[in-house]
Amino acid sequence: MALLLCNLPDEVIADSIFSLLDYKSLARISQTCTKLRDCAYTEGNWKVLCRRYWLDTERERSQSSWRVNFMEWFRDMGQYIHVYVPIRRLWNRILPCIQEKSPVIYRTLQVPPTTEEMLNEIERRLTEPLPLEFRCSYRICNGQQLEGLSERDTQFGLLGTLSVYHYTVCEVLLSAESILAKLNETENETNVVDFTDRFVYVAGRTVNNFHRGFSKRICLKQCGDVMPGSVCLQIDEMARVAPTFLYAENFIKWLESLANWLEDRELMVDEGRISQFVHEPDCWEETEKVRVSVATALVPEFSSLIISDVKLMHAYQITMSMDDCTLPKYNCTLQKRHWEITEYNEESNQPIQEVDGPGVIGKHPTMQPAEKFTYASWTPLSTKNGYMTGWFTFRNNQDSRIFDVQCPRFDFRCPEIKNFSFE
Repeated sequence: MALLLCNLPDEVIADSIFSLLDYKSLARISQTCTKLRDCAYTEGNWKVLCRRYWLDTERERSQSSWRVNFMEWFRDMGQYIHVYVPIRRLWNRILPCIQEKSPVIYRTLQVPPTTEEMLNEIERRLTEPLPLEFRCSYRICNGQQLEGLSERDTQFGLLGTLSVYHYTVCEVLLSAESILAKLNETENETNVVDFTDRFVYVAGRTVNNFHRGFSKRICLKQCGDVMPGSVCLQIDEMARVAPTFLYAENFIKWLESLANWLEDRELMVDEGRISQFVHEPDCWEETEKVRVSVATALVPEFSSLIISDVKLMHAYQITMSMDDCTLPKYNCTLQKRHWEITEYNEESNQPIQEVDGPGVIGKHPTMQPAEKFTYASWTPLSTKNGYMTGWFTFRNNQDSRIFDVQCPRFDFRCPEIKNFSFE
């Protein structure tokens, strides 16, 4: 004898069977008969669905019932139901991390989520649909709001600041309003290739106080090897063929890489400013009580991927320090430096350049207990990856002894490089 579903006890139907259904199946089965509708409307089922699809355990949208709460969520965010959870979880990682490490940046993120109307207006200007995960992210967190901050505060970018000599660049996560403003600016520019039907900005850069630099963007339709949804950065908008640094295949992967980077214990934060320099945990050496550590970063603004003149500009930040418990007899002053720059090529690895010079960036710092000296410089490579090794020559301030302080080998890396051309 066949066992009919309706013959089962209500609690078995509701708790053991319907609790396993997705929201579509539960909604459909509730329309079959009164008994199954009552079982489908059980609060526990919709509480499970609210947690599964919206990470809502507090009935945030409606206090009347879990079912109504789910429906309110669906009316507002239903088109994002399959991408909301991974994006929400990533923002749940990013925001507390930023709140702890940089309250100033955290405040710039505390703006109301953007609206569907604003996203629709961006799509209208682009004449192309935005990636669904990109729209969903901006319905959760609408980027950074920097208006009203001082010039000094414009260096608080979520994606980091980089300073080398007198050059400073800060990368912010643009708000939807800023994206629309940038699209309007691009439309009014002349003598540039029109990117507005192919890309949408993700990040914006301020260079040396408000001068615009290059920005990461999302590809909206395939351009050569760059697929739709990819997060990339063009470094030559004037060229008919624009080489590209590819940062992620889609927005979720890019947001995940951002969360991982911000959570990294080696993330460098100075007075609330996040540095774009990346420090490897084991990249340090200590000689004669002088400790040397290194961090590196790619500088795409000064890079070129033209086949006849490939140049990838890499920046490096050197920090020299001495523990506060070090004896005064170890006090010393930097005299000169020596570098060996090696590039990876298809045939072999060989030093291509040796650099010697007095001091560093025109300075001869003295190291003594509790002293720290940091400077940044850069070097171009003609291949994608390479490394540097070298040493610093010091003079002991008590006995005039000359000795070398080793610098750890540090590698240069850059994102995947793709090319695309215009039709």
